[in-house]
Amino acid sequence: MRNLETSRISRRDWIGDAALTLVGGCAALTAVFLPWANTDDGGSFNAALGKPAGINGVLQTEWGWQALVLAVLVVAAGVLMIALGPRRYSIAAGVLVAVAGVAMMAVASDALSQIGFGMHAGIGLVVTLFAGLLLVPIGLASAAVAWVLRHKARQLAAAAPPSGVSSPDWTDI
Repeated sequence: MRNLETSRISRRDWIGDAALTLVGGCAALTAVFLPWANTDDGGSFNAALGKPAGINGVLQTEWGWQALVLAVLVVAAGVLMIALGPRRYSIAAGVLVAVAGVAMMAVASDALSQIGFGMHAGIGLVVTLFAGLLLVPIGLASAAVAWVLRHKARQLAAAAPPSGVSSPDWTDI
């Protein structure tokens, strides 16, 4: 295994992953308030921002609260990742974001399968699906960055002189 002390991964990579997590979460949160279904317009996708009469918004359906909770969870994870930086449990935060992305795709996929004849996917459904799709690799990448930073901190601590000098922490990386 390569010496992680020479790795070029730094706190900047963690902050970048956290910012991408926040952007993906905000996109998913915005998508909850956009139309998830629209009437037939001759294509397979309707990008209109308004919904016609007789079509409920996603918050009036069985998928609304799930989509909203997942989006808020990802936004909160992104804010905490930026505010706290890489910490002891940062790997879990990255995995949580990836799992939330998979769950978003599952919710959007289930909603898409329930859209009846005469309606097509709206822009909110498509944005939720793509946000979930992008959050999976973002979460896995942030977990990998957290793992590398954790092991770099351990290697620096092991190499530090034992005489009363404080050991390096996450902020030294």
